[in-house]
Amino acid sequence: MLIVSAGADREDAFRQIKQLKTECGAAKVVALVDRYDLQEVLSAFRAGADAYLMKSVSCEVLTKSLDLVMLGEAIYPAALLDLIRGQVPIAEEPADNPDEVLMEAGSKLGKRGLSVRETVILRCLMQGDSNKIIARKFDITEATVKVHVKAILRKIRAKNRTQAAIWAANHLRPGEQAAGIGSH
Repeated sequence: MLIVSAGADREDAFRQIKQLKTECGAAKVVALVDRYDLQEVLSAFRAGADAYLMKSVSCEVLTKSLDLVMLGEAIYPAALLDLIRGQVPIAEEPADNPDEVLMEAGSKLGKRGLSVRETVILRCLMQGDSNKIIARKFDITEATVKVHVKAILRKIRAKNRTQAAIWAANHLRPGEQAAGIGSH
């Protein structure tokens, strides 16, 4: 795992991330920034960053985020929704259709508005894990898992865990995770 401080020269940091991901695709990269900027989030996403976090996050949030990245999650700011609602992206590498940039980001960042935790739990459902096993994996209560499962079922319009697992198999690519943006 590489943690990059994307300071004043963010473009250089994103070039380095892209180069690392080209040379070692399995590497995990976390970009730490001073502020959120839609263009920079999209640039980090294109470069291959697995997480885009504020430098001011608490130690606990940073630790949990790094754990999730190591599990294959992509972590992007929830504030990204507000940025997307307020701005139309101008692609670093111009796209024919600006909506394609948002769809690309949406497909990487999530499906149907699932949170990172919900996506992780959905992947556990795909593996056939019980609520008890999921609760142990993430050090949460079974009741919390149940709440997440109900939210997942509602968001993806599934009637049961099996339908949810099938939906996930058809809609989540291997290694793809969510961070709160829905595109489907």
